[in-house]
Amino acid sequence: MDAATAELLVPLTDSRRAHTIAVGRKVERVARLVPELLRAEVVTAAYLHDVGYGYPATGFHPLDGAELLAARGYSLTVCHLVAFHSASTVEADVRGIPQETLDQFTMSADVPGLDIASDLVWWADMTTGPTGETLTLDERLADIRVRYPEGTLVRIAIDRAEPLLRGAVQRASGSM
Repeated sequence: MDAATAELLVPLTDSRRAHTIAVGRKVERVARLVPELLRAEVVTAAYLHDVGYGYPATGFHPLDGAELLAARGYSLTVCHLVAFHSASTVEADVRGIPQETLDQFTMSADVPGLDIASDLVWWADMTTGPTGETLTLDERLADIRVRYPEGTLVRIAIDRAEPLLRGAVQRASGSM
């Protein structure tokens, strides 16, 4: 992790920072699975996937993070991976955030390796606990469900997103 990335993580809580760093380290270890052109970007996005929690503007951390990173000159690839990590579109829908709000960060699905890059960020996020510990996907989902009671926005979103999350984790795990 470079100094600029570390600096952006300073406003996060200690536990959120530990989670984010662990996600970045996981992706760093498997980045060889994406085309060389995307490796540095997927690692950067993994380290910064939750940066929006430290810079709340809309209250939706994937969007807040992507907007912050775009304003600071990060590539569209990094912004895309942050904006769309871990089925964020499902939570955006639950929150009533129009799809058009995220469209500015959408990349073509034709970019070679973007699909596996995205899966790797989702996999690392969904197999890392809130303080950086390694969990199974089932353990991670159970933890989220404990922290966000039934009926809350995050709980509704995670319940709806579960099939997408499982698919990404299975694809990423199968490519290792």
